[in-house]
Amino acid sequence: MRKNVGHSLRKSVAALAVTVVLLPTTGAAQSLEQAVASALDTHPQIRQAFNRFKASEELIKQAESGYYPTLDFDAGIGREWTESPSTRRDSAQYGVGEEVELTRREIGVSLRQVLFNGFQTMNEVERSEYEASADQWALFSSAEDLALEVTRAYLEFLRAEQIVVLAERNLESHQIIYDQVKQKTDSGLGSTADLSQVTGRLARAHSNLISAQNNLSDARIVYQKLVNTTPEDMRIPVPDALMLPESLTQALDMAKTSHPTLKSANNDIQAATAQRDATKGNYYPQVTFDLSASWDDNLDGNDGTTANPFDSPADVGGNSDEVLAIVRLNYNLFSGGADRAREREAAYSINESKAIQQEAYRDIVEGTTLAWNAREFLNQQMQYLRQHVEASIETRNAYEDQFKLGQRTLIDVLDSENELFQARREYLTAEYDDLIARYRLLNATGQLLESLRITIPEVWSGEDNYKGGVQS
Repeated sequence: MRKNVGHSLRKSVAALAVTVVLLPTTGAAQSLEQAVASALDTHPQIRQAFNRFKASEELIKQAESGYYPTLDFDAGIGREWTESPSTRRDSAQYGVGEEVELTRREIGVSLRQVLFNGFQTMNEVERSEYEASADQWALFSSAEDLALEVTRAYLEFLRAEQIVVLAERNLESHQIIYDQVKQKTDSGLGSTADLSQVTGRLARAHSNLISAQNNLSDARIVYQKLVNTTPEDMRIPVPDALMLPESLTQALDMAKTSHPTLKSANNDIQAATAQRDATKGNYYPQVTFDLSASWDDNLDGNDGTTANPFDSPADVGGNSDEVLAIVRLNYNLFSGGADRAREREAAYSINESKAIQQEAYRDIVEGTTLAWNAREFLNQQMQYLRQHVEASIETRNAYEDQFKLGQRTLIDVLDSENELFQARREYLTAEYDDLIARYRLLNATGQLLESLRITIPEVWSGEDNYKGGVQS
């Protein structure tokens, strides 16, 4: 019986979980790159950031419209009832009614070109360009963060799936032992205490499997939410080692230089500065060139089509044609302190943007440092976890041999088997934590999408290269 138990244990134990090759890989496997690309194409968060950026582009065009003239056309027709000194005079002279009813017609066209407005248009264009650039970098930042979420979900699913495999094999091992012990006990040759021990360990193996399956189900839901597809035939990804920093100092330098969140925050500061400069335009006069023409008929009760024969040409006011070309200067001398208040408001906005940039800087330094430390400590931890797995295998094998010689009890063998299962699971967990830490480090330095070789949609580059924006 002892020989059969030892043989069963040897057959049911999985290999050392160093390379974690527990799942098959196929040519049609869904890669991490494909998962990230699918998420970027369908996730609402990215669509929100993209549409926010495109709206900012339209604000640039609105600001640039200040460089061009405005052209207005107006026309009107309607009935006019007029009682005035002129109509009463005509009533006394010609015996007509004091009230005149005529069909009034008006046509007019006007053009205005701003010649000078205190550089407000220039500063508004600059502000809107910086804001578009900030939203563009925010789009890239959202894409980087989503890529990390997808990567984490991808790896968490793989880990959960492989832990289920370990749990199934652990249950299979305990089931075989239970069946053999039960058969021996039923025949009167085994101990009921051994059967009770194996029954308890079998129940725990069932519990471990159910817990692993629950975690796998949760991981599947998280993945589906992010990628909008079900995980199928996934394979273990390999981070680009050439893009990983070699030291914490290098990682921080890369983050400060390349992280899109910092670039977005810097553009927000520039936009707020341009906004403050635009408010100063209110201290200057506005100079415009106005060109207008109008054609009016039957105004103010005067019939423009049939003039009174007794009126002089100067009295005929029914028709009015006018063409005007004029340069105007308008200088607001006092606005109740509104201009000063707007300038102070803009100054506070600059300080707010700087504070946001400083907070983003601290967050990036923190995230980079945490990712670096996680990778460093996990590398150290995995050495000991590997030793634990190797020692557990040796202990299990030794216990099996001793069990055959009657030097170990069944409970010792079961304990060694359970410890090996726990050791493999801990090593498997640490191995995936190490992978996640590497991808976190790529994300912290703003290089995750580039390392995954994700092709960014051309429309993300915008219609123009804005100030501080992404270069096409």
